[in-house]
Amino acid sequence: MTGNLVLIRHGEIVRPAYTSNFDRAPLSTWGEAQIQALARAWPVNRPTAIFASPLRRTIESALLVGEAFGLSITKRPRLKEWSADESGIPQPEYKALERRAWADFDFVPPNKESLAQASIRGLQCIGSIAEEVDGSTAAVVGHGTLLCLVTAALKGERPTEAYKDSIQFASAAIIEIGSDLRLVRDFRVYGTPSPPSGNRLMS
Repeated sequence: MTGNLVLIRHGEIVRPAYTSNFDRAPLSTWGEAQIQALARAWPVNRPTAIFASPLRRTIESALLVGEAFGLSITKRPRLKEWSADESGIPQPEYKALERRAWADFDFVPPNKESLAQASIRGLQCIGSIAEEVDGSTAAVVGHGTLLCLVTAALKGERPTEAYKDSIQFASAAIIEIGSDLRLVRDFRVYGTPSPPSGNRLMS
């Protein structure tokens, strides 16, 4: 019996102004609306489980999906976003480190994980979740960089920064679970968000 994993990038965040560390960034009101729209336009069978990275923006996104389907969520530390540096260095310095990592997958930045290592981590995590799903559907809420490493590997392609940047907030990709994992639909946006009524800042 085959199952599905729906890989979801978190919704839009309230972007911090003075740090490159987004670990504590919450969803914006629009980000919440994006995730709710995805849940309404859910592209496959209803999920029976929801897994999420431990960072705030993914937890908030996963909780919204869980609310839509009456499910609790399970945190998976190995879904945490890859980062070149978590010390909060200025954004231009961070981007320089990030570009160096994309140019050389084996480059180990201050955070001590290369993109090559992160790809292995992501694939192992997705593989372990697939083993638990057992023919049903699960939502996996994560981050642009880590998820792009996973889907590029499943396509047999080298991931690029341009591919990562193309993965929109609250977009989803679908993996079919059979004798192996197969990407059947790359990241796309589902549903149309309702206009937000709150006053939270958006990025």
